[in-house]
Amino acid sequence: MDPHVVFDCQKVMPNRFALTLAAAARSRALARGAEPRLDAANRSVSELALHEIAAGVFRERELAPFLPGTDGRRSLPPPDPGSKLRDGGSARAAAAPASRALETFH
Repeated sequence: MDPHVVFDCQKVMPNRFALTLAAAARSRALARGAEPRLDAANRSVSELALHEIAAGVFRERELAPFLPGTDGRRSLPPPDPGSKLRDGGSARAAAAPASRALETFH
């Protein structure tokens, strides 16, 4: 794979997490038989998906589900303040203390 294709993809989708989700979704679609939008000669489905994103062959509405804040909804609902954890603690419990650093011997 061309190592610079990711840099080209980030011009279209600057958020790497969103880029990963979009490329994975397009890879699955190509693997299931979707029509490639570019020449697919000697390319894997994941490589073809990244090249398609980098080439800008998608409409904004096609990429909108992968971009945060474009549809006006949050991807996850806010946590329920009254919910209980499995161990009986509450979601508002204090964070666990950080573990002590271990000494490393060479």
